[in-house]
Amino acid sequence: MKNNSFKDGHHLNSAYWQNHKKTIPFLPPNLVAILIGCMLGDACMYRVSKDSKVKFEQGYMHAEYLFFLFNLFKEYTFQDEPYTRKEINGPREGLIKSYSFRTFTHPTFNSIWDLFMSTGKKMIQQDLILNHLTEESLAYWIMDDGSLQNDHKSLIIHTQSYSHEEVQMLSLELNQKFNLHTKVIAHKNIYRVIFIPRSDAELLYNLINSYMHPSMNYKLPKI
Repeated sequence: MKNNSFKDGHHLNSAYWQNHKKTIPFLPPNLVAILIGCMLGDACMYRVSKDSKVKFEQGYMHAEYLFFLFNLFKEYTFQDEPYTRKEINGPREGLIKSYSFRTFTHPTFNSIWDLFMSTGKKMIQQDLILNHLTEESLAYWIMDDGSLQNDHKSLIIHTQSYSHEEVQMLSLELNQKFNLHTKVIAHKNIYRVIFIPRSDAELLYNLINSYMHPSMNYKLPKI
């Protein structure tokens, strides 16, 4: 079995790789925007000592999108390719369930940690959308958590992991930032999700279309 603690003959905690990480530049603005969108969605973070790292994971159906993210952040990971996780039972036993990769710890991720993880768990701070979400971020959030509805124009952003108050704040700030008309609705009578109405289809399409990965275009509202 491959030992993932070594790369190119050096242990990942060796002085060789620690010095290498110091030569890696901070994230450029477009990757910051993308990471903010992914953190609103499926990405998660960990802190090791004083610096942070990010984990990205997608189900097997979204492999193309995950590999695209991997190539975007490849400079910030020791992995040569994404890891696979397989089904352990059921009709798909032994088949790939998901793909994932993690960045290494780096100070460039600390500002994102402070935005989302200052309490040690993912949370939404007031003005996060207003001050930090770009159109590109919105596209990646929707690629992660968006679900086009049966009319092919309205869309739900699945925000089940957030509190009702956080979801309400996200909805209000989306409306203020992008002139949308989102509202918070119940999902399965338990959770709260963000509903973007069909009347916003053209506006939403124009906001995010140029940033969508082709494999995720099925989430774009039809105009």
